[in-house]
This record gives sequence, structure tokens and C-alpha cells, in this order.
Amino acid sequence: MTRKINKLFVYGTLLQGELRSQHLDGCNLVEALELPGKLYDTQKGYPAALFDEDSRETVAGELYEICGDVDERLRELDKVEGTKLVLYTRKSLRYKEHDFYLYEAGEVLKKSLHSGNGIKSGSWRRYGSVALKNPLQFALIFENSQLPRYRKFPPQDSSGLVFLRGEIPILITASHATAHLRMNKIKYEEHYTGALSVILHVLTGSYALYTHWASEIDPNYYDNAPFKEKLSDIVQEFGIRFVLDLHGTIAKTNEDIYPGIGNEREFLLGNDFYLAKLEESVESEGLILGGLHVFPALRQMTIAKFLARNLGIPAMQLEINKRLRGLENDPSQFEKLVKFLSHYVLCVRA
Repeated sequence: MTRKINKLFVYGTLLQGELRSQHLDGCNLVEALELPGKLYDTQKGYPAALFDEDSRETVAGELYEICGDVDERLRELDKVEGTKLVLYTRKSLRYKEHDFYLYEAGEVLKKSLHSGNGIKSGSWRRYGSVALKNPLQFALIFENSQLPRYRKFPPQDSSGLVFLRGEIPILITASHATAHLRMNKIKYEEHYTGALSVILHVLTGSYALYTHWASEIDPNYYDNAPFKEKLSDIVQEFGIRFVLDLHGTIAKTNEDIYPGIGNEREFLLGNDFYLAKLEESVESEGLILGGLHVFPALRQMTIAKFLARNLGIPAMQLEINKRLRGLENDPSQFEKLVKFLSHYVLCVRA
């Protein structure tokens, strides 16, 4: 008996945080994938792709498990994608261990696809994301879809992590974007850090790694965490030269940004350039930098400590005051935060 396909690969406006992502509400994000094929700009505010297993290019997207009534959800998505109008064609594909559907350019759209409107990066996020023009809107949409997964552990076929390949050798991590277990107690998520990691990927071309399901092992407290295993693989495969691990403090603190680089800046491995540029970037947006001693990222087996000591990579844990991340209350503070972070990443890119 043929097993029913209940997964869908998306690569455009259905991606988490993008304008039509609500059509996947209630579906489980399994992982990020890159499929062999070519991505195009349709000039209509959304992309189209042609998939070819022999292609040297790839199309970046997300794989979802469709929960509930699969047929009903697919009928809805067929309408959204205009399959009756032959804008897109829904096809089934097997890639690695997954069987899934995807929407490929149909005959109507194929007529307008040519080398001149190809998207070289293969990533709609880097080319046409909402985050490029309106990071606040993106963050709200992204976090709204992240909300149901904050404190749920990943399904069997998901690692609970999302990795986005970038273009500059800087990696942004959000290891506490979702809840995590520490000493058998649940520690709550640090809001908007996951969204910020994706926004920085979009705006700067940095790599990104964030949790999208709760972690059974706190990756910023224990070394035997899957997050750190993935982190090590990324650093080695892509030649990462600096890692910025985003965190959100809920403690009552006066300053806006707190760098965690050890007591003696030892996690920078002698590259004080990273701290100097942080100071410049904070000042450029009128923010206040806290002292190094407040959150030194030294007490537990933090990601910054792990990278510096085990992998020889300069790293910084960045604690962000809650008032900057509460964009529902004061969007202007979140705007400042995004400008500061993107300015900083672009200043330190190698």
C-alpha cells in the first residue's frame, strides 16, 4: 500500500514570517532544506521555481508536516497557488529520506521565466523577504507562528533546529529562541531572538542557526547538546570566523546590550576588534552598553565558551534587554535594535 504524502516543501511567501505563511498555521516545521533547482523572480511579488535533480543550483526553503486533514489543507493551498489557473503545478518529490509535495512553476509562469530574472542565491528570503522592507512586520508574523512550538519538543523526524546558509563567514545563533530543559526544569523562551537571527540573515547575508522547537538539553548550559553538534559542523564546513549568540535578558537591568565574552575578553581570542565595533554600533543607535561583568557567559558551558575553547572561534553572547524586544509595546525600540545589530554584523564581516 502506498504511503500517503503528508509533507510540503515551500520556498517563497509561505515561508515562516512571510506574507502568506498563515496558510501553514497548525503545520509542523520539520527542517530547512535546499533542493536542486532554479529560483526565479516572477515580478509579481512572489517567486517560482523549476526543480531538477541535476542542477548545480539550489532552492532554499522549509519542509512542513501537514497536520489534520491533509487533503483539505492541500485543496486550500492549491487555490492559494493557483493550480487551476496553471500558475503552479503541485508535484511530489523524494529527497533524502523525505517524500513531499511542492509547487513548481506551471505553464503560465514558465513563459516569463528566463535567465534575466533568475535569483542567483536561490533564496527568496535574501531576495524578496518582508524583512527587507519591514523587519517589524516580519518579526510579528514569524513569532506568531513560532508561539505554538515554544514549549513543545520536536516530532520524531525533526531535530528542532533550523539552519540558514549565508554568504559572509559570520554565524548568528539563537539557542534559546524556544524553551529548554536545564537541570530537569523548563526555562522559558527568549522572545524574538529566533526572528532576529533570521532578520540578520536576510539583511546581512550572515548564516543563522536557531531553535524552532523546545530543546530537551539546554544548548547554552550543556556541551552534549545537539545544537552544539550542529554548530560544530557548520563552523567546520563553512569556515565561520565569528559567532554571535543572541539572548534576551528579563532581569531588571538599566543598560540595553550586554556582551558576554568572558571576564578578560578571552572568548574573543585576542580579537578586541569585535568589542570595539560593538561599542561603536551601540553608540550609533543611541543605545547603552552594559559592563562585561554582568553576563560574562562564563559560569556555565555556554556557546561562546564552547566555540572559543573547543573550536578556536571568537564568539560573543549578546544579552538584549527585554524592552528592546517588546515590539508590541514600543516598535521604535525594536527598530533601533535591528539597525544596531545589522550595522554591527556588517562592520565585523571579514
